[in-house]
Amino acid sequence: MDSTVFWKIIETVYSLSAGQRDRYLDLLGESLNRLSAEEIKAFQVCFYEQMDRAYSWDLWGAAYIIGDGCSDDSFIDFRVWLISMGEKAYKAVLKNPETLVDLIGDDPEECFFEELLYVAHDIYKAKTGREMELFDREILSEPSGQAWDEDTDELKTRFPKLWNMFWPIATVSAMQNNTKISL
Repeated sequence: MDSTVFWKIIETVYSLSAGQRDRYLDLLGESLNRLSAEEIKAFQVCFYEQMDRAYSWDLWGAAYIIGDGCSDDSFIDFRVWLISMGEKAYKAVLKNPETLVDLIGDDPEECFFEELLYVAHDIYKAKTGREMELFDREILSEPSGQAWDEDTDELKTRFPKLWNMFWPIATVSAMQNNTKISL
């Protein structure tokens, strides 16, 4: 499966789901169920390729601001959500993470979409009775780009729009947890 077909599936599901996560998952499952087992596997390979492209320090920094912190697992869920938004949004954010301010709704937790990660695997297993194995895939050890330090104002400087959008949320959260924050 080439990336054009992959993104067509994602874009169609995104459009038809109208922002409803459960609907998104159902529609993607229905779309993948129409494919052969090998096509489902190829879809998942494309999915992982997009995950790898988005494995960058800049994007992780943006997710860190949005999520008031972001573990390795949360960053996976964040990249899954970004892919779910479609190719245009995905490419815009990879080019400039500050464009996330235009994508995020009222609830920053909606930017983490773990459930989507399992749809292709579940459909593949239902269709074949076997787990989908992708052992020939190389796992990236480090994000691309320049690392950042969470104990400095570096993220505030790198992503001022995101910082200004989410800083009040982080401040309230820190105050509730009696955490010292630097202004």
